[in-house]
Amino acid sequence: MAKNKVITRLVCGECKERNYTQRVSKKRAVGSLKLSKFCPKCRVHKEHKESK
Repeated sequence: MAKNKVITRLVCGECKERNYTQRVSKKRAVGSLKLSKFCPKCRVHKEHKESK
């Protein structure tokens, strides 16, 4: 059975630290996801963008 999801990483917009992973559909465009998450390095909530 084929996997329809791929693992992507969420990167902090300020310090470029890779803090979170997320499983998304292969059909969806990469780089379109932006979430507000806590960055442990910056110690504040910042926008995280999707990357491979």
